[in-house]
Amino acid sequence: MTIKRIYSHTLAAVLAVMVIACTGGAGPSAPAAAPTVGSTGLVALPDGFPIGSWTSTITEEDLRGAGMREALIMENVGVFTTTFSPDGTWSTAQATDVPVKWPLFRGTFTVPGDGVIEQTTTFPPDYAGDVVRFTWRMDNGALVLGVPEPPDPVLRVMTEMHPWQPAE
Repeated sequence: MTIKRIYSHTLAAVLAVMVIACTGGAGPSAPAAAPTVGSTGLVALPDGFPIGSWTSTITEEDLRGAGMREALIMENVGVFTTTFSPDGTWSTAQATDVPVKWPLFRGTFTVPGDGVIEQTTTFPPDYAGDVVRFTWRMDNGALVLGVPEPPDPVLRVMTEMHPWQPAE
């Protein structure tokens, strides 16, 4: 896979969501079981898993400060909202004042261990099948995400730039 192929224009992930070499550890060391879908269609998740919607705002100044190329800045600014649903699906939407190529990403996720999320993209089609591993932890009500092995440096910057706050 090329760097361009993996989220060079917007957070996936993230994010996001999302989407960490966590700055304080990923939580308890005992591995959690991978999620399974029960008869209710809900995924079994570890205690404290951040089901719901989370936002992070990325500014032009954030991206310039991180050394991002000018050509990528406008594609990657705005308010990003990542939602983790109890059925094992995720989405990340970008709200910005300028048109962007991919304002929405979505897919499925698994939780292969404590503090780890693996996201598989299903949309947009250009990224379908891409899998990104994120770390997560909660810190004072905020979701702290990281990308230990980012397939694209843009993804790390956007995912780790700011803690994700609960969406209103």
